[in-house]
Amino acid sequence: MSALYRKLIQPLLKRVLRGAQRAEKPRLTGLGLALGGGFARGFAHLGVLRVLESEGIPIACIAGSSVGSILGAAYASGVPLARIIEVCREVRLKDFSRWSLSRMGLATNERMGELIRRWFRALRFDEMRIPLAVVTTDLGSGEPYVIRSGEIVDAVRASCAYPGLFQPVMLNGRCLADGGISTPVPTQAVAAMGAACVVGVNVGFNNWNGSVPKNVFQVVARSLNAAQKHTNHLWERYADFVLEPEVKTIEWDAFHRTDDAIHAGEIAARRALPYLREMLCAPAEHRAAHTASHERWTQKPATP
Repeated sequence: MSALYRKLIQPLLKRVLRGAQRAEKPRLTGLGLALGGGFARGFAHLGVLRVLESEGIPIACIAGSSVGSILGAAYASGVPLARIIEVCREVRLKDFSRWSLSRMGLATNERMGELIRRWFRALRFDEMRIPLAVVTTDLGSGEPYVIRSGEIVDAVRASCAYPGLFQPVMLNGRCLADGGISTPVPTQAVAAMGAACVVGVNVGFNNWNGSVPKNVFQVVARSLNAAQKHTNHLWERYADFVLEPEVKTIEWDAFHRTDDAIHAGEIAARRALPYLREMLCAPAEHRAAHTASHERWTQKPATP
């Protein structure tokens, strides 16, 4: 029997194992960032990036939904973080939208495309300095539609096409809208890119401040957020760690509060640094087993 095993079974097992090793995707070193939607609250992502950059923590890949897509794409294209912050301090709703009454929405975000062409350093996915995924919602199926190839401009416009406000974007034969509808925090896209450590940055939930909405934009934003709040957050299953900056006092359309949102992101990221370093230093098999259990690496860091 031992001779039969050596001659027939053992060589077969070796070939199977070699094939499995070749088929397995290599895991990317560094953190995979999933930047969620939240309009002006999304400026907190810049605070997170500032801390990771200053602490020398490597970023393996980025996926973004809604505002997370444009900020993540800008950073992935090589725009210096200081420049991104400078532009965001000056930007207002009129800079990326134009009223254009239609059956599909009150405005178009074509101006956002002009903004991207003007200050991004790369305009195609294959030119990004950091691997990037942009998550949108397919209005034909209701499912997330992840874009990782081709031109950046319309992909980001689609991911930021907030329903009711902005008209959907037609791309690749699909009618696409805001990625935050189907994927509030795109952790699954980051995991699919091969990131060993998936970190979700959530600025859209658990930040209710008890105030009354002041305009239709806030009504729509809070209504969608309320619907998502009471559903299972499937995206959490793919996150090793979730950051939730304290941005509840910042309204969704408060673009003048860029620095407040950035500061909130910095506080959340600095409090999480010990956990993030722990994840990066852990053996790969430990991280894989932990992620497979659908549990977070630790509890969320306490808010200030």
